Amino acid sequence: MQMPKLSLRMFSFLNESEELLKQKLEDHRYFSATMYVMTAAVGFSHWIWDYITDPIGAQHTLGLRTIYLLLLAFPFALKYIQSRRTLEFLSFLAGLLLLVNYVEILTRLHSGMMYGIGGFTFFLFLPLLIFQGFSVRMSLISTFVYAGVPPLLALCGLAPGFDHAHYGVLIWPAAIAMMLAHYANAHNYSIRYSSEHALKLASNTDHLTGVSNRRHFVPLLRSEINRAERFHHPFSLLILDIDWFKDINDTHGHPTGDLVICALADICRNSGRSIDIVARLGGEEFAILLLEIQLSEALAVAERLRAAVERARVRSLDGVEFGFTVSIGVAEQPLGNLSAEKLMDMADDAMYQAKANGRNRVVAAKTAGKTPASPVMS
Repeated sequence: MQMPKLSLRMFSFLNESEELLKQKLEDHRYFSATMYVMTAAVGFSHWIWDYITDPIGAQHTLGLRTIYLLLLAFPFALKYIQSRRTLEFLSFLAGLLLLVNYVEILTRLHSGMMYGIGGFTFFLFLPLLIFQGFSVRMSLISTFVYAGVPPLLALCGLAPGFDHAHYGVLIWPAAIAMMLAHYANAHNYSIRYSSEHALKLASNTDHLTGVSNRRHFVPLLRSEINRAERFHHPFSLLILDIDWFKDINDTHGHPTGDLVICALADICRNSGRSIDIVARLGGEEFAILLLEIQLSEALAVAERLRAAVERARVRSLDGVEFGFTVSIGVAEQPLGNLSAEKLMDMADDAMYQAKANGRNRVVAAKTAGKTPASPVMS
């Protein structure tokens, strides 16, 4: 009864996520570019083998050997083409072209099919070396196709002297070994990626609420400031703090205080858009980055959030149901050289102004050169 499940797990590596494949390509771009250059050099320099095998026939293979030099364009493709599928298609097509070219080279050499049959193993190594940044499905398909094309060309009469028996004994076992190597590489990379992803997620996520932590949030804020300056796109920042949080802990206990923090995190996530970024800065203080939103809109968002928190109810560990409120400061990113720290200070000051004005309210930060919007009172 356990065998089907085991078999499915064995082939789960075929279901590579798009995020994994993107990271896989980035991790192997430089290595693949290097392998393309080396393959071009090896393929072209093998004209020496042609000459040793058949000096007369080699006169007709030099032009075909120069086709290998076309691979020198692929390092530039890897640098400038971001689409993984495009790179996979071009690489597969290039390997197929070189394989057909190699068959033509062997037909121009005396006894080329006999002496050069071992060279077909070179094309089985291409996916293993060059395609490591691509999907394992592409590597497996490429290996199978590259192994099957020479016999197919021979059946079509395009490879005179092709020895099917010799080829089958030498090449197909090598193809199977290469496919197993693809499986091992893909499986090992998947394990490494999952471990690194889990570690990254743990380091960027607040362990209590599951939202971003300060260490992850501040670089995102800096990046958004740079993007806003470049494209003149507005965004706003909310900083909110739970009112009378110490009293909640003193009355209901710290475990219930944690429940309140988690409830606020859930409200922040559910009240915003998918593109907004929620973070716990520490303790009972949260931040929300509202992308593509100006101050007037951000104030409306903050007020809806404040009202949602006011309506929420939390049940303590001893069964007591109670509510809580938040004070919110809102700051808009102005055009100009404003740091993430300064913007956070502006929103933070506005939040403390909301507390000073009686709590459970929204206050807009003062922005240089602008008249701040009137605070939204509860």
